[in-house]
Amino acid sequence: MKTEKTAIKEAIILAGGKGTRLQSVVNDLPKPMAPVNGKPFLWHLMQFLSHQGISRFILSVGYKYESIQNYFGNTFNGAEIVYAIEKEPLGTGGAVKLAASYVNDDKFWIINGDTFVGISFAEFEKNCLCNDLSLALVKMKNFDRYGVVETTENRISAFKEKEFHKEGYINAGVYLMNKQFAQNYFPEENKFSFEQDILEKYVSQIPIGYYKTEAQFIDIGIPEDYFAAQFMFSNNLNKEKFWHLPETTTVFLDRDGVINKRKPGGYIKTSAEFEFIPGAKEAIAKMSKKFRRIIVVTNQQGVGKGLMTAEDVQEVNDFMINEIKQSGGRIDAVYNCFDLKSKEDNCRKPSPKLAIKAKTDFPEIDFNNSVIIGDSISDMEFGKNLGMKTILIPDKEEEKFDYTKIEVDWRIKGLKDVLY
Repeated sequence: MKTEKTAIKEAIILAGGKGTRLQSVVNDLPKPMAPVNGKPFLWHLMQFLSHQGISRFILSVGYKYESIQNYFGNTFNGAEIVYAIEKEPLGTGGAVKLAASYVNDDKFWIINGDTFVGISFAEFEKNCLCNDLSLALVKMKNFDRYGVVETTENRISAFKEKEFHKEGYINAGVYLMNKQFAQNYFPEENKFSFEQDILEKYVSQIPIGYYKTEAQFIDIGIPEDYFAAQFMFSNNLNKEKFWHLPETTTVFLDRDGVINKRKPGGYIKTSAEFEFIPGAKEAIAKMSKKFRRIIVVTNQQGVGKGLMTAEDVQEVNDFMINEIKQSGGRIDAVYNCFDLKSKEDNCRKPSPKLAIKAKTDFPEIDFNNSVIIGDSISDMEFGKNLGMKTILIPDKEEEKFDYTKIEVDWRIKGLKDVLY
């Protein structure tokens, strides 16, 4: 479906934040330059906005702004980029005031450079209760990081302090402003807070409009949400490209966390503990009809620890293979590594030893014509080391992925994502 374009073509993006709380994962960069799937968060945001019809960006920048300028230059997808550079921190209000001096039209968007809300800007224009200043409000549940915004039938009535709420609307960081508002209410001084000195100060005195939405929202200001952003802007599996891989392709699958649910803090020791992830059997059945080989490669350190036996693993694998067969799929072989991590020269992924053993048994396997689907960086390194295409399912609760460490070809939420 073709995206309806906004009639308001200029957008200020507040991109001057330092991102102090992200220093553990993003060091020495402006917060909007935090890498998400190999590109800055700001790139994804501008990509979304340009598809909405915005054709002129005014980037309000400060901290290490050169990194933004050097990366983006003066155009993006054919849109002009202008830089409003803070020589000293001006606060959010001062940043908007400076950037607004570069705006050509009477109406313009203001967007936080570290948040994303998946709204249609054209729908905002059409359906908002619009005044000289209007806000996008997104509905959230069970939160305490944001203050609730209260509304009446014709205006925003209050901005509440942060506290736990079971449900409510929050400021999504997207504003539609008329230049007249800036002229009437911005102070003469250049350093002030847009939230405290404008929104909260004038909420009871002037009509501030709103547009309510339940669209997807994320704020990358803390590491947890930064990692969640990898899904939001994921280069999700392009099914057409995946299914157009040649029929001679070999699909390597990790087991736990990909085919079956993990056992938190433990190992799958019996078939009774083996639970297929929804959609996994169907996906393997479909891949079995398309691709030459389906191979499982799995680290099973529990044997090396003495917590289970090789026979236990075989019993579980036999159960898995039989269940997949009954669903119309196949597993050509399973290769296990029982070694401890501490063992020198072990066979655990990312070591290529399991794949090399598979090629010994199936000489037709071509690693350059293979895919690994796994749920850990070690799976991805295993594939990269052998020249395979890589598909990551990052759902390990106990492992935080460093998305800047390795690039993968696709990210999906589960094997069911390969189904049409």
